Amino acid sequence: MPFAGELAALAAAFIWALATIIYARTGNQAPALFLNLIKGSIAVIMLSATVFVLGDAPPELTPPQWLWLAGSGIVGISIGDSAYFSAIRRVGPSQTLLVESLAPPLTGVLALCFLHEAIGFWAWAGIFLTMSGILWVVTEHQPQQKGLNLPGLGFATLAALCQATGMVMSRQVMVATAITPLWAALIRLAAASLVLWTVLPLLKPEVVLRRACWRAVGTARNGWAFFTLAVFLGTFLGIWLQQAALKLTGAAIAQTLISVSPLFALGLAVLFGHKVSRRSVIGALVTLAGVALFFR
Repeated sequence: MPFAGELAALAAAFIWALATIIYARTGNQAPALFLNLIKGSIAVIMLSATVFVLGDAPPELTPPQWLWLAGSGIVGISIGDSAYFSAIRRVGPSQTLLVESLAPPLTGVLALCFLHEAIGFWAWAGIFLTMSGILWVVTEHQPQQKGLNLPGLGFATLAALCQATGMVMSRQVMVATAITPLWAALIRLAAASLVLWTVLPLLKPEVVLRRACWRAVGTARNGWAFFTLAVFLGTFLGIWLQQAALKLTGAAIAQTLISVSPLFALGLAVLFGHKVSRRSVIGALVTLAGVALFFR
C-alpha cells in the first residue's frame, strides 16, 4: 500500500489526540508518573492478549536486537515521558512543546548517522513546515516565562533527545528483522513498564503505595471506563501504529507526522463546538502543507 507508513503515523497522531480528549473526561488527579505507570501496565496486558488471540509467533531476534528494542522502550517511554512530564510541570506546555520540536530533526540526524537513512530536500522541508505550523498553534495565548528555567528546559531537551533516540533504536530493529509492529510495541512497553515498576517504588514509594493515588484515577463519573478506553486508544493502538509507521517509513518522517497530534486535537475541538482563532487556522494550513510534502 503506497504511503502506508505515513498513513499509520497520521492515524497514531489522530488516535493520541482523541485519547487526550477522553483522558480529560476521566477526572484524573493522580501524579503524572503514576498515570504513566498504570497506562503502560494496562496496555501491556492488552497487547499480550492480542498476541495470544492472533497467534502471533514470537520474533526471532538475536540477544542484541532484544536489548536494542527493550532499550528503545526504556529510553523513549520510561525516561522520555518522565522528562516530558517534569518539563511541563516546570516550564509549562508551551515551552516544552517548543523544545520538543527538536525531536523530528534530531531523529533525522540520528537516523542518518547510525542507520545511514538519508531523507531528501522535500522531506526536510516538510519537517520544517509541519513543526512551524504546530508551534504557531500551540504557543498561542501562552504567558511569557520570566527568566530561564534551566532545569525545566533541560528536561524538555532530554525528552526530545530520548524521543529521537528511542525512535531510531526501534527503527533499527524494525528494518533489520521480520518482527511485527504488534510484538515491537509489546516489547517496548513491557520493558518501559518493568523499569517504572522497579524504579518508582524505590524513588517515590508513596506514589505507588498510597491508596489516594489509586483512588485519584478516574474520579469523574465512569472515570475508570473512560481511562481504560483512553489507554486502549492512546497506548495500545497508538504505539502499535507508531511501530507500524517505523516499519514502513523513515524514522524522521514518522516522528514528524506523529507530532501533528495537537492539530488533530484542534480539529476535534471544532467538532465539539469550540471556536478557533485565525492564528490556529493559519497554523493548521501550514502544517497541512508540510504534511503534503511527505506525500509528494
